[in-house]
Amino acid sequence: MPSIGFYCDPLRIEQNAMDQLQQYARRPFVDTICAFTDIHYCAEKALPVGVAFQTTDYCYPLITGKDIGCGVMYLKIDKTYWLKPLDKQAHFQALYFAHQQMTDDGLGGGNHFLSVEEDSEAVYVICHTGTRNRGIALYQRCLELTREFSRAYGQDVDYVHRDFLPTDFLEYYNNTLQFGYERRKNFCIKTLLFLQNAHYVAADKRTFDKGYLHINYKELPHEGKLNGTPYQLEDSIHNHLRFGGENIVHRKGSTELAPGKTVVIPLSMSRGSLLVQARTIAAAETALLSCAHGAGRRLSRFDAMKHWKTVLKEKERKAYKARFPELLNRSGNFPQGYIQEFDFAYKDATAIFAHQTYLKKVTETRPVITIKYTEI
Repeated sequence: MPSIGFYCDPLRIEQNAMDQLQQYARRPFVDTICAFTDIHYCAEKALPVGVAFQTTDYCYPLITGKDIGCGVMYLKIDKTYWLKPLDKQAHFQALYFAHQQMTDDGLGGGNHFLSVEEDSEAVYVICHTGTRNRGIALYQRCLELTREFSRAYGQDVDYVHRDFLPTDFLEYYNNTLQFGYERRKNFCIKTLLFLQNAHYVAADKRTFDKGYLHINYKELPHEGKLNGTPYQLEDSIHNHLRFGGENIVHRKGSTELAPGKTVVIPLSMSRGSLLVQARTIAAAETALLSCAHGAGRRLSRFDAMKHWKTVLKEKERKAYKARFPELLNRSGNFPQGYIQEFDFAYKDATAIFAHQTYLKKVTETRPVITIKYTEI
């Protein structure tokens, strides 16, 4: 069994997640395995969320579940182009309805979101979503592939030899990851266009296309100008397999790092996000060029609702309502999907840098406005 690389405090890992991690480390062909600060138990699969591992000749294509290709993209604009504070009362519902038209299949459930966030110098549109039905179809193909390999292998296994992977399967896999990237790009670009159209972001109205919600912007460059406003895009992925070089890296809820690349680590809906880079790629290599993909849940979604109802005092609940009035329903309450993503449900972010010393902070953002799928 390979030794486990703990980029977290192992004493603070819940026992069922630790059991899953240790059992998976004993699996055949697992060369290196790492656990990050947001590790937590996964009831659906044998591997916890917040883990990366490496193999050589065999791969485990089912470890990501059906959310293959999930990731986070941000679009950054300088605050010199930000014209006025966002009026949530006037435009939250408008953005909510607009985002339903930005792609064909929505944001997805769980903790997927579309947000506008800020620091002292810039405004960020951040989108966390995956490949939706494409990912589900790819998972079914992965399931078929493991069954085909099991028949050829002579016993029921959940791994596949890399020589058994057809070229068209690898193309299909990578095309699905590309599809997730394109979906996130459309959410980010169209949100910027929404903000331009609502006069929050400077724009040359002579070049503005009113039909922007129905245009596919997948070909736009990562850096450029949109109606005269300079923007930068960065994307990261945290639920996938990388079939490259001698080794196959598996990431289940762990963010992929690359040279000079800035990635988003969402903290919570009421806390904002961290933007980080690897200090050096050499330093991150022992962690399989991976890091946490979030602060990590402190409370399950069920326990978060229990905490809201029975632990928080009434004045604390009122403080959340005063801060996020745009999220309240007609009864004056939050839908449970929002409550489950507030800061009390997530771990303290200080552990991210304490245990992942190969990371450096680029900035930390504050939430301006957030949309979740559970609101639809």
